[in-house]
Amino acid sequence: MKKIVFILAFLYSFATFAQVDVENDDADDFVNQDIEIRAAEKAIILNMGYNIPILNNNLIKQDFWNKKVGMGIDFSVDFRQQFMKTEVKDDEFVNTPRWFAVGAGLGVSHLRQSIWFDQHKDVLTKYKDNDGDTCDVLTLDYKKVREEIALTYLDVPIYLEIGKLNRERISGFFKFGVKASVLVSKEVKGEGLYTANGKYDVWGCLIHGNYGGIPELGFYTDVGCYSDPKNEKIAKNEYKLSPFVLWGSVSGGVNIPFSGADRVAKVILRVSAKIDYSITPISKAVPDDYFEGASFRLYQSNMLGGDGTKVLSVGGMIGLIFCL
Repeated sequence: MKKIVFILAFLYSFATFAQVDVENDDADDFVNQDIEIRAAEKAIILNMGYNIPILNNNLIKQDFWNKKVGMGIDFSVDFRQQFMKTEVKDDEFVNTPRWFAVGAGLGVSHLRQSIWFDQHKDVLTKYKDNDGDTCDVLTLDYKKVREEIALTYLDVPIYLEIGKLNRERISGFFKFGVKASVLVSKEVKGEGLYTANGKYDVWGCLIHGNYGGIPELGFYTDVGCYSDPKNEKIAKNEYKLSPFVLWGSVSGGVNIPFSGADRVAKVILRVSAKIDYSITPISKAVPDDYFEGASFRLYQSNMLGGDGTKVLSVGGMIGLIFCL
């Protein structure tokens, strides 16, 4: 996180330095006088971004999970309006851009993530089984567990931008905003097997899942971790996705104009680094109602379960700015 903030600050500082007017001789007087007027007042921006989503909840933060680097992409079209002030120059009214602009847009974003482990064991003591009896030692052996999610959202970003969109030379910007996202498609998969063994001191017996066990109490071998055909009351791969997510966003970078013959660009390239964070979770909490207290949750998505999942997304964006 500190590295990303440093990169954003560096890009903005470099670009701000690059756009400072240098008034060394009379030959530059005309350019320096008109440079503010030649900043774009209105613009359409086409954005394409790539980012790495980092999911977090109380279940997947445990160290037995392996996490593949996730993938996120997003596209948007923004309208940007510079704040202007009216000044009188040479007995004429001239609109001069201020250091602030606002923007809004419409976009689509997609994130994909997977987690897995080969083997893991939970040992619970004094566990109450389905009949209300006390199982003194309950052992749960899991193997070859894997989860995958793919989510797509329709986005409406709104932002405040610091910087002037210079049409003649490199300029910098820093942007703060929020993004409202509506879930439009989802794909959630889970696979893996588990075996349950129980020790009852009161009866002096050990119930082995490997020897048939007692399915009614959950003691059996190599049964699916995400679906249980022997118990229809158990939800299959249970999760509760939030249909609406609010994100906070910060980004910064440089604008590079494609100058024409008159040195006043109509198209500007924008390159930036960005950080997005889900202010509201992408999923809601799911009760732990099966083998309560286990570090791995059976019959639900661990990526989307627990106390609710939030996302930190770090990446970059390239945009084309069309000055109006």
